[in-house]
Amino acid sequence: MAQNGDVVLNHYKVPLPPQDYLFQDMDIDNQGRLLVAYKKGILQFDGNNWVKVRVNSSPIKFLKVDNKDILLAKDGIYELTEDQFHSNKLKLLYKTPLLSPIVDLITYEDQYYLLANEKITVFSKDFKKLETFESNLGFKDIFVFNEKLYAFEDNYLVENVENTWVDLNLFAPKNTDFVFSIKGSEQLYFSYDNGDFYSFDGKEFTPYSSTLNEYLRENYPISGKNLDGKIIISTLIGGVVIVDEKSGDIVSTIQNYNGLPTNEVNAITMDRQKGLWLAHPYGLSRAALDIPLKDFQFYPGLEGLPETIALSGDTLWVGTTEGLYFLNEVKDYETLQKKMIQKVRISQPNKPNLESEEEDNGFFQNLFSSTDNSEEQAFIEEELKKYRKIYRNDGIRFRALREKLDKKEQELKDSIQNANQNQSKPKRGKSNDIKPKYKSVVKIIDISRLKSIKFEYQKVKAVTPHVESIIKVEGGIIARSNTGLYLVKRDETIKISNLRIVKKMLYHSEKQLLWLSNIDGLFSIDLSNNDFSLQKHSDNYFHDIMIHDDQLSAIGENILVIYDIENAGLQIFKKLNINNSFSEEMLLFYENSNLKLLRTDGILVLDKASNNLKIDSLFDKPIKYFLKDQNEDIWLLNAEDEWSALQKEIPTQLKDWLHIVPSVKSIFNQADSIVYLVTNERISRWKYHFEKEYPLPKTFIEGVMVENEWVLDTEVIKMEHGQNNLKVVLSTPEYLFKDDVVYQYYVKGLMDDWSSWSSIREIDFPYIPTGKYVLELRAKTFLNDDIRNFDFQFEVLPPYWQTWWFYMLEIAFFSILILISIKLNTSSQSSYLTKTFTFLTLILFLEFLATILENNLEGYVDDSPVYTFAINVVLALSITPIERAISKVLIRFNSARSKELISKMRANQKEKQ
Repeated sequence: MAQNGDVVLNHYKVPLPPQDYLFQDMDIDNQGRLLVAYKKGILQFDGNNWVKVRVNSSPIKFLKVDNKDILLAKDGIYELTEDQFHSNKLKLLYKTPLLSPIVDLITYEDQYYLLANEKITVFSKDFKKLETFESNLGFKDIFVFNEKLYAFEDNYLVENVENTWVDLNLFAPKNTDFVFSIKGSEQLYFSYDNGDFYSFDGKEFTPYSSTLNEYLRENYPISGKNLDGKIIISTLIGGVVIVDEKSGDIVSTIQNYNGLPTNEVNAITMDRQKGLWLAHPYGLSRAALDIPLKDFQFYPGLEGLPETIALSGDTLWVGTTEGLYFLNEVKDYETLQKKMIQKVRISQPNKPNLESEEEDNGFFQNLFSSTDNSEEQAFIEEELKKYRKIYRNDGIRFRALREKLDKKEQELKDSIQNANQNQSKPKRGKSNDIKPKYKSVVKIIDISRLKSIKFEYQKVKAVTPHVESIIKVEGGIIARSNTGLYLVKRDETIKISNLRIVKKMLYHSEKQLLWLSNIDGLFSIDLSNNDFSLQKHSDNYFHDIMIHDDQLSAIGENILVIYDIENAGLQIFKKLNINNSFSEEMLLFYENSNLKLLRTDGILVLDKASNNLKIDSLFDKPIKYFLKDQNEDIWLLNAEDEWSALQKEIPTQLKDWLHIVPSVKSIFNQADSIVYLVTNERISRWKYHFEKEYPLPKTFIEGVMVENEWVLDTEVIKMEHGQNNLKVVLSTPEYLFKDDVVYQYYVKGLMDDWSSWSSIREIDFPYIPTGKYVLELRAKTFLNDDIRNFDFQFEVLPPYWQTWWFYMLEIAFFSILILISIKLNTSSQSSYLTKTFTFLTLILFLEFLATILENNLEGYVDDSPVYTFAINVVLALSITPIERAISKVLIRFNSARSKELISKMRANQKEKQ
């Protein structure tokens, strides 16, 4: 049963010149962003933006050592750190040239061991050099297993015992070069350039998997990692092979045949959403491994663009612009190898400017052609096999072997082409009749790669293109092409009609009648009779037809007709004219025995009492698109790109995943848990995902700008007075649903409520008053409504006249004025001068209080001059009462003082007497 499918692939162009597409390694940072190390630097990618990470030399490898993110570069060892706004920085730990092709760093017993230049250097925890181990054979690898320190000295396994390397005399592959090691859950794995792949349990080496070894032996491993319980190995000419660690079985491969631009993969890594990143000479590709969507268009043998699919029994049928195909199990690898031959269009000799020549941009065009099986191809293939054996016996392996084979292949092709050109020359006078030529690019496809392909498409040769729809009938399927109708069974294919340009095809299983509608009218074919005679019932052109309770309803642009189904034909039961100014196509459906019509703006219902069409409901926004699946259920796409159905509820999980399926033009709803989707270029299947939900990506603040300048290396954002323009840039490393991430924010004192949800990543505040603020942020996706909340604090510093020290100076100043006023009021100075100074002091003090009140109420009351006016009025009205109160206090104070002075004078006079 062909139900496996291939992983969904997305491809990314890296903003580098093609000559720099030599990728060393990849990693995922603490925020979930992709880090790509290429020969001239490091790039960071979050699904939207590419950013360069500054590095002083060519990076080699990313490592996780002792809970540190380490980068090994050609000039030394770096630690990868982040600043406040999560910008990646590199901190140099130790400077030393690293020139060996195999470089590694591990930690053991509070020391670091660096393998570089085929020697091992030991460092302390603070990266002080302690000692160096050298060998004439050269160290190839170093690792820790079961709390013991091991290394490969050439191909000999040695163990560090009391600071001495001891040979363990264990079997190791000979006459081959070590490539890489992988640390598994319980064992270690070692790969060699001849394809040998061994597991090590601490006691002995064991060939890991005969199937994997066969695959690697022909495709040359480059690097490997243990990701999510799987061993994933990138190869030079075989793409990526994914292996179940426990069983050793190949789970799947990602190659050129199932969508990868090339079979050469240089580096791999896995992000937090279980997306496998592949670096290759054409850029980057991401394979979504752990999602409920699978692709079916990449199996070999399929030609043309997909139009429709049907699942009949255990067979998947696909109609394309090139014909009808069914998916079948691979049984003949020799035939499969011919299907994998890729045809490439070449220009004509002596005709450099062919206006009719088009670029080969078709998604399926010239991918899997089986029409060219010449003796020349067979000759090239056999010759390359001979040269491969010769080169390997000479000790040439890995990339050098591949380069020699490519060179030899090109030499053979050039030789054959020159010979053909000498034998036949183009005739003159027939330039208008020249057809494009093709050459076959024959790549050696070894049997191991072919065995990884479980299914292939086989073409029904009797069905001519192009196949527009398929329906299931008893014992087979009906395929509707632009040349007629075909009844396809397992053993035979019968053309049952030459009727063309069929708009609607409906099968009535009870009477075994096939109903058809095209521009010439309404027809039926009795499939129970072997003559398949075509009977015409109406001259009207109908867009949609359906059967309910022995009645056939048909809708055209301006007419609705309901027929009673009889054995001999149709009898018109009801006929209504429809006002359809825009010639809009409509669909029919029944709901609670009521006939209804679907338009983009709403639904019409046939009122049985009045025998007229009435508005049943209107949509808030017009429907963008609607279609019927094979069960005659209607699917709707609204203006927000959200799918729904009229007769049934679409599973929530399917609604979410439909966000990344573009331009659906055909749906096959097998069950509530399995739905096939045909788009312009893909055949995808959604299958309910029983495992854990798709992980929600992490949202964080990527950067802050003040007055259009980036804020760097600061813990708290403090803006000077006059710097009121603030911009906060958010980032969410999401690669499948990057356009569906939305944000919401709120600032108390600046906003009355939360902002509306928006996909805009930049939050801009053009003016912010003085004060301390907390920016509250939320982020979510359509797939996962769990909201991520986090805060960001910032402050706008007040001007100097609102600072505490200025207030203290003002208090001191007014205190001095008050003291002087009291002094004047208690002295014998002029009454006018005293009152004037006191009144001035009082006014200045009240104005000071008014300023304080206005500043403290800013942000809590509306910005209106009424509040300032009210404060000034209240303070003005309080001047006289306060002046009188102070005068009374001063009078009482002066009276008390006068009485005291008089009593003292009397006492002094009595003493003198």
